[in-house]
Amino acid sequence: MLMWPQVSLCMNLLLDLVVGILWVLKLPKILSRTNKLLRPILTFGIVGVISLLMASFRFSPAEITVGAMYLLRWIVYSSLAGVVIQSIEVLPLVGIGTAILGILQYIIIPDVRFLETWGWDPHYYRIVGALLDPGFTGLILVLTLIYLVINNYKKVWWVIVYLALALTYSRASYLAFFTAFTWISIQKKNWKYSVLSFLILGITIVVLPRYSSGEGVKLERSSTIYARIASWKKAWEIFSDNPIIGVGFNTYRYAQKAAPESHAGAGADSSLLLVMATTGIVGLLFYLKYLKVLWKLSTQHLALSTSLIAIFVHSFFLNSLFYPAVMLWIALLIPV
Repeated sequence: MLMWPQVSLCMNLLLDLVVGILWVLKLPKILSRTNKLLRPILTFGIVGVISLLMASFRFSPAEITVGAMYLLRWIVYSSLAGVVIQSIEVLPLVGIGTAILGILQYIIIPDVRFLETWGWDPHYYRIVGALLDPGFTGLILVLTLIYLVINNYKKVWWVIVYLALALTYSRASYLAFFTAFTWISIQKKNWKYSVLSFLILGITIVVLPRYSSGEGVKLERSSTIYARIASWKKAWEIFSDNPIIGVGFNTYRYAQKAAPESHAGAGADSSLLLVMATTGIVGLLFYLKYLKVLWKLSTQHLALSTSLIAIFVHSFFLNSLFYPAVMLWIALLIPV
């Protein structure tokens, strides 16, 4: 019988398979000269390959292979941007489905501390969803809200998705939510979005239930702040020791000697710090070039630019920019 973490793993593998098939079918368009993202994706990919070659003396062939597979996945997901038509409203369906499943999990299985056995963080009375992580689930819900509001979906869906977001107790997601709707206010020259999001967040913080045995539901919790600062320091330390080309793409787990079963040990709690630690200053410059081109593509599309703002903010606290579901969300938002 499959356990919950195994189901989540199967879902990720299925997503990779579907994306891989889609990538092969769309390869002629991906390689087209009109694809403005192709060059920055390939140049960062080349830096990633060089970083892994340079790291081959430090890590085992198996560890280098894992890094190479993750680099290939980043290239595949990222290069789908702007070549896939979102023909059946995939994003709102996925987002609303994530919210409903999350609320059901909160009601039926509020205590998911047993997931610690499989290397996940133990959570109690928090929505972790199918992603098994309140932070990343929270970001998907923020991106869903952005899409629903900008495209004028029925407000009942806004309420359901926001309720799920609130119950993640993810402070990074709350901040991404407020920043995103402030950006919408700036773009629309109407401050109601920013003011309302601030008021809603304030009310949420006051009325959210706190359970004495659940550390994660305490928004004032300091343990995760200290853990995040420690993660940033470790990433900076690894970068400082390997400033030019890093320790090798996606070899962060091995560089910091994290436990093999730990999911948290696979990356730093900051996407840009992770890029610096694993590909050095060279990788950072080329990755920023990729982000610059991505941002330019978003300037005429409010849903895309707002989503990128939310992801950027979130990525200061979690490795959001390299999360598969987030990368695919971006790819589907970029207009063909």
